[in-house]
Amino acid sequence: MGNEGGSRQVSPRATGFESLGLSDAVLRAVADMGYEEPTPVQAQAIPAVLAGRDVMAAAQTGTGKTAAFLLPALCGLGRATSAAPRMLVVTPTRELAQQIADVAGVVCARTRHRFACVVGGVGYEPQKAALAQGVDLLVATPGRLLDLMDQGACDLGRVDVLVLDEADRMLDMGFLPSVRKIVDACDRRSQTLLFSATLSGDVLDNMGSLMTDPVSVEVAPKGTTADTVDQYVLGVAAEAKKRVLTEVLRREGADRVIVFVRGKHRADHLSRVLQKKGFSSAPIHGDRSQNQRARALARFLSGEVGVLVATDVLSRGIDIPEVSYVVNMDVPHEPEDYVHRIGRTGRAGVRGWSLTFCSEDEYADLRAIERLTGSVMPAFPREEGLDTGEDGFAPDQNREVPTGTQRKARRSRSRGRRRAGR
Repeated sequence: MGNEGGSRQVSPRATGFESLGLSDAVLRAVADMGYEEPTPVQAQAIPAVLAGRDVMAAAQTGTGKTAAFLLPALCGLGRATSAAPRMLVVTPTRELAQQIADVAGVVCARTRHRFACVVGGVGYEPQKAALAQGVDLLVATPGRLLDLMDQGACDLGRVDVLVLDEADRMLDMGFLPSVRKIVDACDRRSQTLLFSATLSGDVLDNMGSLMTDPVSVEVAPKGTTADTVDQYVLGVAAEAKKRVLTEVLRREGADRVIVFVRGKHRADHLSRVLQKKGFSSAPIHGDRSQNQRARALARFLSGEVGVLVATDVLSRGIDIPEVSYVVNMDVPHEPEDYVHRIGRTGRAGVRGWSLTFCSEDEYADLRAIERLTGSVMPAFPREEGLDTGEDGFAPDQNREVPTGTQRKARRSRSRGRRRAGR
């Protein structure tokens, strides 16, 4: 729960946000968070939200979408007198919910709104108790929110502002039926805000009908990667990937590194391998409990753990500052997952880099990524001395950006060359 707190007086005119129409209390929260200038999505979305318009916004991860809806919505939000929140934020994962709640805590300390965060994987009773006291802002994951509604612990009949965060991710995770039930329960809402990494056809088809004449904000087109991330690819035989990874970590450093893999069991296994090799490592994926995931993130942020081995549960929306670099141990099947993965580094204007291991069997997935991003990944410039396996594979350095609309690139004779003598 958020309470009043925050007695430090900060000038509400301390940043470039004052021209957007935010209240003095919210501007003090902006100063508390150290924001100096609004990001493009904030500059475009905040005035529309303040004007009471429905907003449908798309922007890359790490561009400040959370503040883009919390700052303006909390400016004029009414107060709850029962277990009936006035603002509801629905987001697909526990980590995203906690991240939003962290920002909400800073803003609500200035606006004096009360907030609660309800997610699965933890006990019901503390969440019921928080709701019973009355919350102005509720941040929730769909499953736990529906459970609390079924138990009569939460009434959405007085919601004025509904936020659907990471809408594309909710669709990917099969939450559309749950989201529709939640939207139907918010029968009083006067404003709906939809924020997403992309405004794909699925999002527009399935969620566009939930909005009324929305303002569209699209900061970066689908497939855009951050220009603060240098991207490289390294051809590696499948059986050599663990060996190459440990050598890369030794050479490039093993602090604040995220390694993405396909599959929960693979994440657990690779983390154990790295620990045996002397690296501080922890896995994070959907089968880990909420406490295990939170503890792994906390240890990573504190520096106790240097390498997080993650599935795509971590790739979207989680704001982890100062990630040194990202390794894609496995090329993702979905090209958009690549964009979200590498977006974990190079955040807040700080440069980062990513390295993707590509076996011959993964070449089609690599080409699908290059089609989506509209660029060809250059070869890793520091590969000398790395044992990439006897069947080491290198993508053709003269390949061009693939064209066409098919999901995956065709394999061709020019797809790559065998590395001899490895």
